[in-house]
Amino acid sequence: MAGVPPRSRLRSSNSSSSFKDRSPLETLQRMGFPKARAEKAIAATGNKGVQRASEWLLAHVNDPALDSCDAREYILYLCPVKALREALRRFWETTLQVCGWNSAHLYQPHITFSSFFKMPDSLVNVLDDVMATAADELQKWPMKGPLGLELITKSKNFIGYFVTASHHQFLEQLMIILQQAFHRAGVEMKPQMKQLHMTLAFQYEEAHHDLLMKLAQEVNAKSEALWELRMYSREATTKNVEVRRVIKDYSPLQADELLLKEEDFVYMEPEEHERSPDGWFKGTSWTTGTSGFFPGNFTTKCSQMEIWTLHRKLTLPFHSTPLASANGGGPEKEMEHSGQEDYDNLWLSGRKEDLYAKVNKSKTVVTPRKLFVIRHAERCDFAFFRKWFEKSFDATGKYCRFNINCPRKMVPRASFKDFNKDCPLTEIGKAQARITGEAIRDSGETVSFVYCSPALRCVETATEILKGLGSSCKINIEPTLFEWLGWYKPNAPIFISPQELSLFGYPVDPEYSPHQRFANIKVYESTEDYYMRSHSFAQYILRKLKPDGGNVLFVGHSGTPDACTRQLRGKPIRNHDEFRNIVRGCPYCFVGAVQEDVDQRKWNLCEPPVLPLTHLPNKEYDWRSLLE
Repeated sequence: MAGVPPRSRLRSSNSSSSFKDRSPLETLQRMGFPKARAEKAIAATGNKGVQRASEWLLAHVNDPALDSCDAREYILYLCPVKALREALRRFWETTLQVCGWNSAHLYQPHITFSSFFKMPDSLVNVLDDVMATAADELQKWPMKGPLGLELITKSKNFIGYFVTASHHQFLEQLMIILQQAFHRAGVEMKPQMKQLHMTLAFQYEEAHHDLLMKLAQEVNAKSEALWELRMYSREATTKNVEVRRVIKDYSPLQADELLLKEEDFVYMEPEEHERSPDGWFKGTSWTTGTSGFFPGNFTTKCSQMEIWTLHRKLTLPFHSTPLASANGGGPEKEMEHSGQEDYDNLWLSGRKEDLYAKVNKSKTVVTPRKLFVIRHAERCDFAFFRKWFEKSFDATGKYCRFNINCPRKMVPRASFKDFNKDCPLTEIGKAQARITGEAIRDSGETVSFVYCSPALRCVETATEILKGLGSSCKINIEPTLFEWLGWYKPNAPIFISPQELSLFGYPVDPEYSPHQRFANIKVYESTEDYYMRSHSFAQYILRKLKPDGGNVLFVGHSGTPDACTRQLRGKPIRNHDEFRNIVRGCPYCFVGAVQEDVDQRKWNLCEPPVLPLTHLPNKEYDWRSLLE
């Protein structure tokens, strides 16, 4: 075969650079986007590549502010991760539930390093140089972990931590270095001149102070933690807005209405609550920049930081355990978002890959997650009769089995009448649940997280499933997973607390903070309300656990498999008659499964990993009939 011929022509130095050498700005301009718009998109997406910037531009094609010259506002935060972040997240959720919103809930846990400062979109590359400068300086620092935090106890309108003096000087030195690096690039950044602190609660009702302080004192500030210096930005026009997460899709019926997509965000002026006579608010979509009226009950209030952009983050050498890294534990520069920051660059307008075939795309192989939703096993009151417990307890409250399918022993309760609306499993029910867990194990599937209705029959089902799986997972008791309360009106059941369940030997996490308290669920809820609360929790927990990966298990009731997955699959809520029909057809230990479609960002129904569980009814038989 002929060899490669010698080249007589070399590329001219004036010719255009190869594709791989082009900057994102140059690539976007070659696609036909104006320079100002391209710079705006690169800044809005955190300078994380052409693909994200081009998707942003396509999503914002009808955004009236697309050609606005207003500079973005930037800020530097020092944020905890690992166990301390989780402890603070639980504190945030608990205080929100018991005391309502205060100003701290508008943000994620952080120590402020700078005031907001403006920077033209054309200078977004400056951030890489600034963080590189900080990383180089941090290499010279002695290891000083963990970062000391001291709870403030004397103020009546503020609860938080001060950074202890032993580390304060190091953080001040870093702020000065960052200020100088920005100054050299022509950007004026003002460091935080006040005492460095982390806010836990602020601008709350005075009557809530003691409770908030008590909850703050329960947070272990010495929990394992890493600290990340994070650079965020926001649109200047969103400074004082209320941000709301979309929890249900809505297609406009009139020209002035806003399209809502789940997991998008809408921001609006806080005064909309007073202006609205009917629960419809005027807001702007974070994904598209378009504005219109939207139904407020299709959204829920959330942190302002949900619509901020995370640009870069850098790990500081303040930590409670050594960093495992190739260079022996120095600071690591991390350019990709993770965990909670998934929100910061989540574009929901759909993939546009076919429009830009020339754009290099690097895809990470992600194992699709599965959500298993299982109905509880055989329950005592359905196996015997509604007032079975009256036959099971004598006048003194002593328990005695009247059938070998009755539980071998009963958990203690304030009154055995509490079993009326919160019954346990039969012995056959425990066996059903255990062999279901064994079948999941034998199929090769694993479960990383378990969430369970507070009903005793569900807790016992989850316990037996975990035994069959051979899993050491803890059960998170989630009231949101309880069945439709329309069957219990006017009086809701009384449950055994997670703390008591743990003491009784069930593998329950007594520290888990639920998504919703049972007291907040209305007894007179409609079936539509039931579907909405079930879907809200499923959507919330799957989004929260996404960075961790792994399959999730819900243990609930006959309606749970449909209520927790139907809207995830893009299906409409069933009406009351349809709901009743599907509940009737759901057997004990039914296993429903949906699998995540990572590319399409949706969930699809899939074949369960276990075979069906069928057995014939075994009627009660009186031995005396043999005498006849």
